[in-house]
Amino acid sequence: MAVCVVTDSTADLTPAERERWGVDVVPLTVFFGEEALLDGVQVTSEEFFARLPQANPLPRTSQPTAAQFVEVYRRLLDAGHEVVSVHISSRLSGTLNSARAAVETLTAQDRVTLVDSLSVTAGLALAVQAAAKAAAAGCARRDTADAARNALQREHVQIVVDTLEYLRRGGRIGRARSLLGGLLAIKPIITLHDGEVAPLERVRTRPRAIERLFELASRYQNAAAIRIIHSALPQEAQRLADRLAVVLPKAEISVTWIGPVVGVYTGPGSLGAVVLTAP
Repeated sequence: MAVCVVTDSTADLTPAERERWGVDVVPLTVFFGEEALLDGVQVTSEEFFARLPQANPLPRTSQPTAAQFVEVYRRLLDAGHEVVSVHISSRLSGTLNSARAAVETLTAQDRVTLVDSLSVTAGLALAVQAAAKAAAAGCARRDTADAARNALQREHVQIVVDTLEYLRRGGRIGRARSLLGGLLAIKPIITLHDGEVAPLERVRTRPRAIERLFELASRYQNAAAIRIIHSALPQEAQRLADRLAVVLPKAEISVTWIGPVVGVYTGPGSLGAVVLTAP
């Protein structure tokens, strides 16, 4: 009997990572008007950000249904496995509620552990990776869940967004609301605090914001992993990764797109670095 890891599409895992880590991903849904598209299944990041500038009204999102989780959980449980299911912050989405409702319908619900990451995108991905590594090493379900929780305690999130307008209109701005109403030239750097968006710094220009992002990430000399995320800025993201690789040579650095669901709220032009420090 193995421990299997499940997450949702807001972890923004690449197809290669899903296969390599052995993780099942339950997709959220993006709506362009009445057109419903499964995140990462029926719409890619590249396709989403190409459509976003012309979208009117802005896209909206929906959490998975309990039935979607039941299908995944039953398949794994019927095969004799146990499950650790790690998900987007409950303060940003109702996804965990759907997972919980699904578990309550199962006869083997005592073989499923749910983890509220209080994070999203790269932060969630790094926690999922930690759980997947623990499961692959033969850890028990409780220890696998603890591996994810431990990783979350060691994460440091910093993201430059081109505008707060997408977060504001999507109702996910959280504590970063305090950054609204400033000078138009201000470029906000945001983070996550207690599972919701929070302000980190205000920077006057975008070049300075990107430089500050590098400074914030590079201060963690004990970085074990860094995940660079971007919304339609692949070259800029790779330059940041290359610079960080020079000053933090021991860190495992990856670069990935922000996915469609998260992209609804970050908008285009976002660049972030999530650092996982060593235990």
